[in-house]
Amino acid sequence: MNNILFLIIMIIDLIIPYFIAIPYKGYSHSKMVMSVLGCKNSPLGTVYNIWMIISGIGICLLGYNVFLYYSNENFVLAITIFILILLYGICDAIISGIFPLNEKKEDVTLSSKIHGVGSVIGFLALQFAPMFIALLEFKRGDVMLGYILSVFFILSFISLICFVIGEKPKFKNTVFALEGLWQRVLCLFMYAPFIVWIMC
Repeated sequence: MNNILFLIIMIIDLIIPYFIAIPYKGYSHSKMVMSVLGCKNSPLGTVYNIWMIISGIGICLLGYNVFLYYSNENFVLAITIFILILLYGICDAIISGIFPLNEKKEDVTLSSKIHGVGSVIGFLALQFAPMFIALLEFKRGDVMLGYILSVFFILSFISLICFVIGEKPKFKNTVFALEGLWQRVLCLFMYAPFIVWIMC
């Protein structure tokens, strides 16, 4: 699969929520996570869930491409990166598409529980993949790319912390409570290393 297609998938992943949300009255990009766009109350929820599955498959294939690229450099790190990207593609994207959330957090169902566990595993996995790619780039002598990937890893890690602490009651009325905003920032910084990697 051509890397340009992976680039297109990631860009669509970042912008499609804004189009899916257009007919969804009451949806807030800053306060609500993107997964809510796949709930039964979302007019285009089915479209979003189908896209999540397609996106997840594409991300998994991207992981395989990254593995092939680095497998001769360091097989252990290459397979580690592949597994991390695979976990994100399957657990966060594909599972999210198959098991959508409900609009309200308090409406807990088996689907929302599976969705929640999958998202946690997926986000944590993709979080660390760029760090290992950066290590491989340093080893290959591409110091600039290694530094760029490292910076994005740090930024995404900070965003992840902000996203997580927003769930705490004491941060309820602070900027950290804008979980939709922090999730979007987090996704941007997690995808950015791969976008840069493809373009380089």
